[in-house]
Amino acid sequence: STSVRQLLLHYSSTSSTMASSTARIMPTNLRHRRSKSGMLLRELPETAQNMDYREEIERLRRASGIADVLPAEPPVKPPHKPIPAFEMPAHALRDSMLHSKSGFTNYRGLFNLALIMLTVSGLRIIFDNFSKYGLLVSPLEAASMTLTLLNGPVMSLLLFINSVLFISMLLELALQKGYLPSKLGFCLHVILQVSSLAVPVAVILKLHPHPAASVVVMFQASVVWMKTFSYVSVNRHYRLKQQEEEEDEDETEPPMSPTLQRLTQYPDNLTLRNVSYFLMAPTLCYELNFPRNDHIRWRFLIRRALEVVIGLFFICSFGQQWVQPTLTNTFKNSTDISLSALIDRTLKLSLPNNVIWLCLFYAFFHSGLNVLAELLRFGDRQFYRDWWNSTTITYFWKNWNIPVHKWAVRHVYRPIVRMGHSKFTAQLAVFFISAVFHELLISVPLCMFRLWAFTAMAMQVPLAIITDKYLKGTQYGNVVVWASLFFGQPAAAMLYVQAYLAENQVTLSEV
Repeated sequence: STSVRQLLLHYSSTSSTMASSTARIMPTNLRHRRSKSGMLLRELPETAQNMDYREEIERLRRASGIADVLPAEPPVKPPHKPIPAFEMPAHALRDSMLHSKSGFTNYRGLFNLALIMLTVSGLRIIFDNFSKYGLLVSPLEAASMTLTLLNGPVMSLLLFINSVLFISMLLELALQKGYLPSKLGFCLHVILQVSSLAVPVAVILKLHPHPAASVVVMFQASVVWMKTFSYVSVNRHYRLKQQEEEEDEDETEPPMSPTLQRLTQYPDNLTLRNVSYFLMAPTLCYELNFPRNDHIRWRFLIRRALEVVIGLFFICSFGQQWVQPTLTNTFKNSTDISLSALIDRTLKLSLPNNVIWLCLFYAFFHSGLNVLAELLRFGDRQFYRDWWNSTTITYFWKNWNIPVHKWAVRHVYRPIVRMGHSKFTAQLAVFFISAVFHELLISVPLCMFRLWAFTAMAMQVPLAIITDKYLKGTQYGNVVVWASLFFGQPAAAMLYVQAYLAENQVTLSEV
């Protein structure tokens, strides 16, 4: 009846446990009738709602045959007895939040405070610089000076350097055809490799072009040298492999899959088009087939190109407005300054120097190489990894310049390990080659050899050992890495500028 369903519903509303068990066990039609009758409970007369329903519910339970489903009485919660305030513990085993073992990692507020302090400090330095020197930024002057530096000898050196890779391609083609003996071809490759670095060094030391132009020449010479080394090594491998396959003519080769048929095979790669692509590609490691994108993303290309222009503008602005006045005032009267003054100027130069370095990194590694890769549809865009999170010196050198790191691993580290030497010996060889190239990139354009860049790279070895052993994965390791960058670069710049001005007996404005 309707009254039975209403009373059952009224009873179930007083106990969630009773309602859930009833819903699981009761037939579907009975649950349906219960849910429909829910609205009728509010329409009962006041006397029916105020009646003592306990006896009526018991009678209905026994009469309806569902006595085992509905409990006799709704569950009664035990009364909550509050704990006295002075009996509740006020202390526990806990570490301070700033302790390293506390597990607390949310320092966003302190990070925001550091950003505000850095911004205020930077604005104060900028306003002080403008009030003292005025506006010194002149992009047109920098552009005109750049065009002036690209004179005849410089352009001739760049043309010779880029032709080395094409000459290597012709030598490889002659070796593959059998026109040259293997030993003679090897000697010619060695002579060409040595000449690609020796000729630019000799010309720069003889003609003394502007240091900026000389840096460009030596940078391109280093890039082409590494590209040529990789090109010759890879082609030599495939040439020897082809000779071994020709000697084993009795063995039947498996049929080539359609996918491999579409790829470039040796010696079909020995073409001007292939070597030209490798010369322009943003990589130092040669392969017969590079990963390629399907099309050029023009919006992406335009954004990266604009970033290159903006980055160069910022580099020029910071150099003209901030670095040049500092160096000019430092060595205005004499290049022989006290140690305390040199430290003071180095600290003053550290902030603009690192801002310029970061702008140069972004403009070159992220924007510039992506522009080049997008134009060539070059697919591998991993030009850097998260070097800014480095906790060891080793991790930094592995991740901040991926093209050079890949070349060093492929052509220096792994061959030395395969020869039976230890990994530490291979790492020392990599650091030694890196130190030599750093010294060439600085000492040759300045036409003086102080070996400071080489020594600085050599000092990275013990620092790498210490950070790998004691500071790996810690915040202190990241601080050590950033400190070495923040203070090491401006110190080296001050030393080389002082030595260059003293060596040539000129002022900075005359350079």
